[in-house]
Amino acid sequence: MTFEKRLRPTVLKFTGMLSYAAMLMALSASAFSRNLNPGEVETVSAGTIPEAWFIPATATLNIDGAGALNIVASGGALNAVSAITSQIDASANTRVTLDGSTVTGSNFDSALSLTDSTATVTGSTLTSDGRAMSLARDLQIPVGSTATVTGSTLLGGASGAAVTSLSTLNLVGTHAEGTDADGIGLELYGGNANVSAGSRVIGELNGVMFGQDTLLNPADVTAQSVLKVDGSTVQGRTGAAINVDFATPAGQPVLIEISNRSSLIGGNGNILEVIDGAAARFQVDNSTLAGNIDVADGGSAEVFLRNNASLDGNLLNVASVSLETQSTLTGNIQGSGNSVVTLDNNSLLHGAVTGVSAMSISRGAEWHMIGNNSLANLAMQGGSVRFGAPLEYTRLDIANLSGNGRFLMDADVATGATDFLNVTQSATGQHELVVAATASEAVNGTQVRVANIAAGDAQFSLRNGQVDVGALAYKLVREGEGLFLRPDATTPSTGSQTAMAIAGTAPTVIYSEMTTLNTRLGDRRMAGTQPRAQSAGALNSNAQDSSSGLWVRTYGNQYNVKGAYGNGFNQNQTGVSVGLDRALPFWDGQWLIGVFGGYSSTRLDLARGSSGKIDSGYAGLYLTWFDQATGYYVDTVGKINRFKNDVKVTLSDDTRTKGNFDNLGLSGSVEVGKHIPLNRGYFIEPSAQLGVAAVEGKRYHLDNGLQVDSDETRSVLGKVGMTVGRELTLDNGSKLQPRLRAAVSHEFVNNNRVSVNDTDFNNDLSSTSLEFTGGLNWIPANSKWQVYAEVGTSSGSKVDQELGGSVGLSISL
Repeated sequence: MTFEKRLRPTVLKFTGMLSYAAMLMALSASAFSRNLNPGEVETVSAGTIPEAWFIPATATLNIDGAGALNIVASGGALNAVSAITSQIDASANTRVTLDGSTVTGSNFDSALSLTDSTATVTGSTLTSDGRAMSLARDLQIPVGSTATVTGSTLLGGASGAAVTSLSTLNLVGTHAEGTDADGIGLELYGGNANVSAGSRVIGELNGVMFGQDTLLNPADVTAQSVLKVDGSTVQGRTGAAINVDFATPAGQPVLIEISNRSSLIGGNGNILEVIDGAAARFQVDNSTLAGNIDVADGGSAEVFLRNNASLDGNLLNVASVSLETQSTLTGNIQGSGNSVVTLDNNSLLHGAVTGVSAMSISRGAEWHMIGNNSLANLAMQGGSVRFGAPLEYTRLDIANLSGNGRFLMDADVATGATDFLNVTQSATGQHELVVAATASEAVNGTQVRVANIAAGDAQFSLRNGQVDVGALAYKLVREGEGLFLRPDATTPSTGSQTAMAIAGTAPTVIYSEMTTLNTRLGDRRMAGTQPRAQSAGALNSNAQDSSSGLWVRTYGNQYNVKGAYGNGFNQNQTGVSVGLDRALPFWDGQWLIGVFGGYSSTRLDLARGSSGKIDSGYAGLYLTWFDQATGYYVDTVGKINRFKNDVKVTLSDDTRTKGNFDNLGLSGSVEVGKHIPLNRGYFIEPSAQLGVAAVEGKRYHLDNGLQVDSDETRSVLGKVGMTVGRELTLDNGSKLQPRLRAAVSHEFVNNNRVSVNDTDFNNDLSSTSLEFTGGLNWIPANSKWQVYAEVGTSSGSKVDQELGGSVGLSISL
């Protein structure tokens, strides 16, 4: 739309061949009640009869709480405080200041008209049937006008304000509105506007309209209008929020900047409309918008979303779209045929694209497709493409693919339905397919085609090297132009590996808990607290040969486990045991019986962030026999465990699932050895041990539907070892006993079944290990208590103990 079409009867003020100042000077002085002389200063106070005023250059009119009729100023100054006036026409560098005033225009004239002048309006109300305010320039002197309006109201039938070329309007916390059926909140005819601080610009038709300033002399100025909306609202009640309504000069699009949580509201659903021949550069920064951008054929719009900006709406016939810095567009993009889309720096596009020749996705940006899509060129630089909604199964056709990126897909191996990537000409670079994991099983185990690559040297791989499909993993293979998912019967899925890890860990937990007890029994012998009395009456309760003992021991172990299918993991255990034992008053008093209990917590750290936790509570009995004369001993232990198991699985596509179950365990061990004293306090102690354990089988499921059925886990562990130590009596009478131990152990059971979705796996626990342990006991002189500590490590074919240790305290009662 042109300026003249919108000006109505006031067009002569802006289109005459003479300047506006010259036209005013030609008016008869009798047109005004009061004519100030150049340099004169006049103050009108409350109670004065309103008059019409003419203010020439260098003259000043002050209105303080009074009224006035029409005011015309040419080069002077007008200061109105709490005034009520008719329309004000200011030209030739007039300075207008309105504070708490009311100005009313008539006959479609602007309430405040500025030509090559400036105005500061604060807390005031301007109303007119035409425009509440207009900013223009003298055609003979291309200077333009400037106004800053703060905390005020601009109400016009035609518009709240109009700004022509070279002029700038600043709205700060101000309400500007065009109230007619075709009313515009703000008209920009080559002028600029800054709308900030919670301002509201509302038009019954459009909030802001860009029109053509047909009086522009291209040799003097340009017609590139700029609209900046900062923390404010622009609304078109029945039409678009912003309308670019004229054919812009080549290379001079209107510039629109929306920032800092601003709002655009279009009554017809459009936040921006651009007509045929018009061009706009639309930039949104840190704002949340809803509405469409509609560009007519022959028009052009460049759209930029930056700094957490978001737009929920469709883009029609746009030339380019750029999303940056965590911005989001939810809607479809319809390009003009040669349009370009750029997604960068963690931005997100959720929609379909058509008429787009090139797209680039970089630095964590994502495109979530809706429906099938096609592109001529797709450049990936660390971005990703998500194929439709889960189980929607969509297709992306690309002529040329380059760079490096990710494609997130779904595939139903049971039916063969799948998202599909089709490169029709050439693919280069390195790309990753992230295919959604599933708990369902393939019906016949056949391969599924997920992509076709016509030519090029591009390399494709699967995220984490596989796709979890029920119990098994699927691998990516290439045959000719096709990329296929093929089942690998030798590789369990991540869920299956986690289930086997949990099942196989329980015996390790049991034996680690039992080790602390075996050490305790050895402490009793080495410390001289094993009873040696011949009868109950001979037991000395006042010496170290006490008949009873109370002990507590804390322990920790760290293991590296190599699973049966290469599914290695780390295992960390901490716990505490407490026990009470007493000598039996028969059989020569060389028997000791005890009870114990404790708690341990074991954490499993598996591949890709999967984890498990086993909380174990246990209780048991032990019986030991030690022949003081020969040094032979027999230690027996029986124990029951209750396990609380929790598993958290990170699947091949990095999604998470979890499950939990409880079960019981029974175990026992027998150790036979001989304590052989040597000279100078040295001793050796060869031994042999046999341990057995059985852990209850359990059927449970993960919350993604994966079914696990674990048989009873069995273990038979044999061990032979040698301990070398020395008992030292210090000068103060205390005893110190260092020792070293080496042992070889072997797990005999090599068949424990774990079934996942009715697929059986053998959880083979058999392993041979070499163990090394060092310990130290200290008994104060004439004391009934002792402290002891132990640290060790082991290396085995399937289990390595990086470090294990315990610290304990015992008291003879």
